[in-house]
Amino acid sequence: MSSNKSKQSSIKDAILEADDLQKVEVDVSKWWSSVGSVYVSEMSADARDEFEQYLAEVSRQQRDQNKQYAHIRGPLCAMCIVDADGERAFEFEDMEKLGKKNARALDRIFEEANKLNKVFGQEREDVEKNSETATEESSGGESQSA
Repeated sequence: MSSNKSKQSSIKDAILEADDLQKVEVDVSKWWSSVGSVYVSEMSADARDEFEQYLAEVSRQQRDQNKQYAHIRGPLCAMCIVDADGERAFEFEDMEKLGKKNARALDRIFEEANKLNKVFGQEREDVEKNSETATEESSGGESQSA
């Protein structure tokens, strides 16, 4: 029994001590020459929960305004820009200010953050593609059966 407990403890320690958040360097010197580059990181599970909670709140607020994915660049960038040690450079409260910065610079950061965290992208593209395909097949199917 103590061997099993020891094994569980070593698994727990290994997981909790692992440096498991990948980060990449993104050059933003074209826009922010004094910064040069920033690190973009995968989110921790807690940060991901915080981000998804924010998205749910925004979705509820904008449901009647017929907007989709409004105010996503600043928040995702705020959650994923880190220093060399992996510590977040921005607080979640900074997201609106960050969202007012250069869109092309934030797009570079956003794209890397999205690649690392898989928050947006393929799923949305698949839904749009499937919707278009279903519409084409529906209209094509009717004419073929005639």
